[in-house]
Amino acid sequence: MDNVTALPTQKRLGPILLSPGYGIKEVVSFLFVTCICVSLNEFANVMLPLVLTQQLHIDPHKQGLVVGSLGAIQQVGTLLCIMSFGALADIYGRRPMLLLTLAGFALCMLAYPFISVVFALYVLRFVWGVSFTGYNAGAPTIAMDIPDNRSRGKFNSIVLLTPWLAASAFVLLTSHLPSQFRSLGLTPHLSLILAFGLVALFPLIGLVTTTAFFKEPKRAPAAPGRVLARMTEMFSNLKVVLAYAGKNRKFGVMLFIGSVVRTDTVITGSFLALWIVNAGHGGGVDAITATKTAGLVASIRFVTKVIGAPLFGLITDKINRSLMMLLSLAFMTFAFGYFGFITNVFSTWMMVGAAIIGFAESAEAIASQSLIAQEAPAHLRGSSVGVFTFLGTATLIVINLVGGYLFSTAGFNSPLLMEGAFHLVVLIVSVLLLRKSATTSGL
Repeated sequence: MDNVTALPTQKRLGPILLSPGYGIKEVVSFLFVTCICVSLNEFANVMLPLVLTQQLHIDPHKQGLVVGSLGAIQQVGTLLCIMSFGALADIYGRRPMLLLTLAGFALCMLAYPFISVVFALYVLRFVWGVSFTGYNAGAPTIAMDIPDNRSRGKFNSIVLLTPWLAASAFVLLTSHLPSQFRSLGLTPHLSLILAFGLVALFPLIGLVTTTAFFKEPKRAPAAPGRVLARMTEMFSNLKVVLAYAGKNRKFGVMLFIGSVVRTDTVITGSFLALWIVNAGHGGGVDAITATKTAGLVASIRFVTKVIGAPLFGLITDKINRSLMMLLSLAFMTFAFGYFGFITNVFSTWMMVGAAIIGFAESAEAIASQSLIAQEAPAHLRGSSVGVFTFLGTATLIVINLVGGYLFSTAGFNSPLLMEGAFHLVVLIVSVLLLRKSATTSGL
């Protein structure tokens, strides 16, 4: 594979052959931006409980409702923009989408420590959702554009693992910033301002890097009305995808599984740190100190995702991919159920739980990506991914609201147990549906 003939306009990154028009600086700048975006998203999740506790002084038993509704508002922003941003990325290029995300993230980072009312926080999370939609519209398509078709596997593994590894280090270090600034004699509020201000430098650096070094191949000028035409085409393809799902049961089951894929990252991102900070409050541990533990838990989770990805990638290529998807759902059920037995969030058992969740998340991510690539018709892969993502995003609105309600009424670990139960239900239904369409060759 490494000895394939390349066109004169094609460059290489080690064994990876790039598409014409892309070079090393485009690859490096793109990976740098993906690391920034994924890391900042996790940083915002880890720091949110500190903002709620220290900045807004919200009662711990009401924070679950606030966090759940904030997550729902963010997903509404995503749903409202995902189709139009996808069309804009196809017409005007991927780079404007990345620039939009970085600018929005920088604005939110600077605004977070100055919020004094909950309503402003809702507005901020809506802006965050819209901004992150730019990343979701631009980054996956760039990952498809950059490598030559013969090098997609190697390049995609880098795109998947690099931001996870960066996020593990980033959130571990930045979650300590408020504590470090406070140790210098600064007030908790000023420590929060400096922590967010320092982190805001990263998307600003990303803006400069993307503008200076990421150059896309030239596109034909967009004709008037082409955005609307492209969106109409995308909606038309969605109908075809849903019609195909009605005829092909395995494909339909794959779309059904899309309702649970990605909900795990939202539940862990929204409620793990919130559980730790609020449990610390009840046990006499202040929010700034508890945030350090939340950062460690998030870091462990990302490290095990990095370790698990190549392992589960190999397994997924060795066994039936429908079976691998079902096994990953079972793994997630166990991983979230484990948190029902944890009584001390500052114990080693919590760190073990973070590691288990990381492995389970990598298994589900690899299995779902592989299965959708296998089952989706080649000419409908983009639209199939769109439906798959849309279903997951729509589910996230409900999951956030229900999880927030349970956190405030049933217990701090109840959103995690709910997520385990959700995976179990999807697993059982998927098995029953697949059994009806099973052939003598297996699932």
